[in-house]
Amino acid sequence: MRRRTGLTALFWRYLLVTGGAVVLLAVLWWGGLSALLRSGFVLPAGTAAGQADGLVRALEAGELTPAELPHYYRWATFDGSAQVVGQRGMDGRRLGYARAALEGDRTLHGFPYQQYHRSAQLPDGTVCLLQFDYSMPYGSPALQESLPEFQTCATAVLLAAWLAAGALSTRHFAGRLRRDAALLTAATGAIAARRLDVPLDGGARVRELGESLAAMEQLRQALARSLSEQWAMEQERTQADLGLVQPVKVGLLGKKKGYAPTPEAISGVVDMIRAELLEEDALSPAQRERVDAILRSAGRIRDYMEQLRALTATGGPAEAGGRATAELSALAEGWAAAGRGLCAPRGLRFSLDCPASRPCTLFRSELDRAVLNLLDNAARFTPEGGAVRLSAYVEEAVLTVAVEDSGPGFSPEALARAGRGFYTGDASRPREGHMGMGLTFARQTARRHGGTLELSNTGRGARAALTLPL
Repeated sequence: MRRRTGLTALFWRYLLVTGGAVVLLAVLWWGGLSALLRSGFVLPAGTAAGQADGLVRALEAGELTPAELPHYYRWATFDGSAQVVGQRGMDGRRLGYARAALEGDRTLHGFPYQQYHRSAQLPDGTVCLLQFDYSMPYGSPALQESLPEFQTCATAVLLAAWLAAGALSTRHFAGRLRRDAALLTAATGAIAARRLDVPLDGGARVRELGESLAAMEQLRQALARSLSEQWAMEQERTQADLGLVQPVKVGLLGKKKGYAPTPEAISGVVDMIRAELLEEDALSPAQRERVDAILRSAGRIRDYMEQLRALTATGGPAEAGGRATAELSALAEGWAAAGRGLCAPRGLRFSLDCPASRPCTLFRSELDRAVLNLLDNAARFTPEGGAVRLSAYVEEAVLTVAVEDSGPGFSPEALARAGRGFYTGDASRPREGHMGMGLTFARQTARRHGGTLELSNTGRGARAALTLPL
């Protein structure tokens, strides 16, 4: 296994490598410069300054003309009125420096190289002003005219080499850190995704990051053990829940083949569970929630069986029940109380419209159940924030009880088939937990009174109306 390196040692190594590269490039640059000087490609920086005085004397003696001056000199000749007679290599800025020097200004001008001046009185009466820089000129006049100053180019090359060396060194050492950081990121992602079956790679080359990976491997093992133990506990809990359900299964289905439960038997089982199981202190909140769900389901089954028994009884719903007389307002208030109880948990608005009251002689129990079925359907199929409205009124000795909702309404198929026993195929009003008997019972209740059940869509939802002759 490759030996790991600490972060401190890694950074010291980076400094040594980068510093060594800088020193090496400086040595190479100096060696290259020396070779160029020996070859005459460039001249020493003091060449122009060292020759200036001798050239001035030669110009004043007439031994040399300004045009014969070396190429690394710029010059301008002025007449007695300080007008330029001739010049070489002078632009406007440099010519201004020359005029100032001719007038006695000794300030060194120019950037990045300062301009030096020497003046010579020529035999023809004009003054020649020599201008030069303290820099390394090219040995060739063509190079001097076409290329930037050699010192500028050489400095730029050296800086570029230093930056390149620093970038390469940084990339190399950063790559080592990046690789180990990628291992750490992958390990973190694996733990977050609960991929705990694969050991984390510990091949980090930096000691500190390797220690972090080792700690995460320990965390992975601990999480794997914890999940395994949790799974075992869930299995035990499931077995315990099965033990809770068994009494319900026996009570509802019986032990004998062909046994058919009755609503009374179901009520007995519900009471048994409520009396025995819910009093157990050992039940966890989750187990109590499951038992409550069983009780609710059993109660729903009991209600369906009662309706089914009523539907299949000779003579229609609740053959044994007789007619009773009651005030319409009292009936409507009872229905409204049930409607509010159905709508409130679902976040629905409920309203009652009963403009007047009068005595009504009806099959009270059957009508109560039929209206509650209509209210339950409306509440069940209305989305949260919707509204349910109950209307009850008498016109021309006919009682109308209508329930309207703001749900999706009835589909054409539902309008044609709803009220048939166990029809639940309305895709426009999908809900779970119903057996298709509510509308059937309401329709038979209407027929028992000599009336009808009418289903329709209002454009804002569904409407179910019982019309009962009085």
